Amino acid sequence: MDFDLTAVQQSWQRKGAALGRELAQDAPAADVVTAAAHAGLLDVEADILSIVVALEALASESASAAAALAIHTAAMLAVRGDGHFQEVARGESVGALTLSTESVPVLDERTLSGCASWVAPLTAHGVALVAGRQGEERMACAVRLDTAGVSIEGVRTAALRGFVCGHLTFDRAPCVLIGPTLPVMSLARIFIAAAGIGMGRRAVRESLGSVRGTSRGAGGEQTVQGLVADAATELDAAMLLTWKAATSPLSLGAASMAKLAATGAAQRALERTTQIVGADTFRHGHVIEQLAQDVRALELFAGRTEALREAVAREELPQPGS
Repeated sequence: MDFDLTAVQQSWQRKGAALGRELAQDAPAADVVTAAAHAGLLDVEADILSIVVALEALASESASAAAALAIHTAAMLAVRGDGHFQEVARGESVGALTLSTESVPVLDERTLSGCASWVAPLTAHGVALVAGRQGEERMACAVRLDTAGVSIEGVRTAALRGFVCGHLTFDRAPCVLIGPTLPVMSLARIFIAAAGIGMGRRAVRESLGSVRGTSRGAGGEQTVQGLVADAATELDAAMLLTWKAATSPLSLGAASMAKLAATGAAQRALERTTQIVGADTFRHGHVIEQLAQDVRALELFAGRTEALREAVAREELPQPGS
């Protein structure tokens, strides 16, 4: 596999970093998506790797913005070609996803009834993609948040400032059938993995900034070098898995492997950064304190660890009778 970025992919990478520097750290999801549209980062024809490198760069500057754009982009690609939701691709409406499978509404004659938990990012005139249960099958459905029959219960969260989560209740709410849930979930896991890598790189950057020009740190200079080297190595390995998933035919197993590696590497990078920076990270409002909350949120999005492991094992291990 050739992972030399093309000129177009490098351009997306630069635009992602620039967008992160321009946005406020607590920018609402609607502002993030509007700004991304103006920056040329919403394109249904873009290759997946271009989107991934843009999200990595964005997350290294603004974790919340990257999470919002990752989920919006997954929703945008899921509804592309459907005339009902062209405003999602233009950035005029924000796409949201169900981030949990704990509650699944019933799909009946193009309407939804029941509950969907942990949907985000919620906006006043957004479009949510949720899994609807139809017999034994689950199908991805798109529903407008401001349509009749949709009730929203907002949830306050500790992570991802400007990113609003909530639970939805449907009372025969009209929806549009999108298709199987697996392609949507695969994209979401790849994009969230990219955001996790960017957050981990931000943590490494903060650790380097705290010790550059000194030999101080937890246990001295050699210990600090080891902590930084381990974090950088794991993040690069996770990046390669994510880029592989982005450049191969969509696979839930490969996407799950990427997210598993990326969120784990980011979490461990933050643990090492805490060791390097020291007691300052305990101060409320410190960037590492906030990043720790943000990475923890990503671990819960679009499949928890056990669900990811199950998806990887299903594709990697021989099935009975095969």
